[in-house]
Amino acid sequence: MHLIVYLNNITYIRDIMKIGFLLGKDHKTLPLSELIALLEIYSLNGELTLLDNYGVLSHEGSIEKSELIDIVNNIVRRSAYINEGHIIIFQIEHSESLNKGLKLLTSRLLQFESKELLNLLNMDSSRDTFAIRVIKMNKRYSNENENISSMAIERIIGEIIRKKTNAKVNLKNPSKTIKIIISRDRIYVALLLEKRDKEYFNKNRPHLRAYFHPGCILPKLARGMVNLARLKENQILLDPFCGTGGFLIEGGFIGCKLIGCDIDENMINGTLLNLKSYKLENKIIDLKKINAQDVIPYLKSLGINEVDAIVTDPPYGISTSAKGSVEDIINNLGSILKNNGYMVFASFKKIYLENLKLKEIHELYIHKSLTRYIHIYKKE
Repeated sequence: MHLIVYLNNITYIRDIMKIGFLLGKDHKTLPLSELIALLEIYSLNGELTLLDNYGVLSHEGSIEKSELIDIVNNIVRRSAYINEGHIIIFQIEHSESLNKGLKLLTSRLLQFESKELLNLLNMDSSRDTFAIRVIKMNKRYSNENENISSMAIERIIGEIIRKKTNAKVNLKNPSKTIKIIISRDRIYVALLLEKRDKEYFNKNRPHLRAYFHPGCILPKLARGMVNLARLKENQILLDPFCGTGGFLIEGGFIGCKLIGCDIDENMINGTLLNLKSYKLENKIIDLKKINAQDVIPYLKSLGINEVDAIVTDPPYGISTSAKGSVEDIINNLGSILKNNGYMVFASFKKIYLENLKLKEIHELYIHKSLTRYIHIYKKE
């Protein structure tokens, strides 16, 4: 039985664990879509609420807290567009008055016994240090509240917790970071669990790889598209237009088995070189120089009757008798997908396939006269 009790505008949650995900703002729709996909991948169920770029999952399962934390950490580490994962300690309704909300927050913190607060924050005052970080979902409030800075809130809350717990403040490298997430009508108090490695995608840009060819999709988008395909470890990822192997690299990092095809032998050799440079050669099922319209009979010759997902960036604009219509090829490739498998691909126009169910299309602005469309299809 799950019980929510409302008392003095403070919500106490019993047998329901709330998890917060801070989404990136570099795209309007991809971060939320990726979060939903990752929750499916890790079978983390519950009601998901979005407040600006903060997703709150109310999880009602029987999973142990330690296991739940491990899942949240894995989701953030694997993600492209999720910046942080939090476990929410409690929340306060403030009826669009930030002053009122902050008074309720400080009042509640003062009511906690020292041991109770340490337990909630998973802190040991003899070894842990902490910092308070405020995230405002809405940058402006009514005039009377505009002078309340994030730094002032951090200082007030930090002083209360320091006196209550006897833990030391460490603003540069704390062992515990407490997040105060302020939205228009509520305040969440949460403990930071995991931050995404923002440097990974910069350090692995295509021109820094062992083999480079212009026109590659950037690794952040490639990782996001692999996640949107709901791929799990040891499942088969097929890229029938693999180019220099960007999708295969990201799939290999999350433990997928890899099949890459391309009509250009230089690309196949370059993909192999790139995968070897990342020590992912053991993930390769096969890399093959082949016309994409011949991929299905080729896979069947290998004894592969279905793949778990297809993620690709086809060469649109090319339609010849030698290469065939790219749209027809993509449509036909749906037959090699397993039931409930996903095909995710990019193109410079919207493509409507006959044999798969269109789930989403995301518009990705490139420049004034160019937009890329990320398609998510499912075999149902």
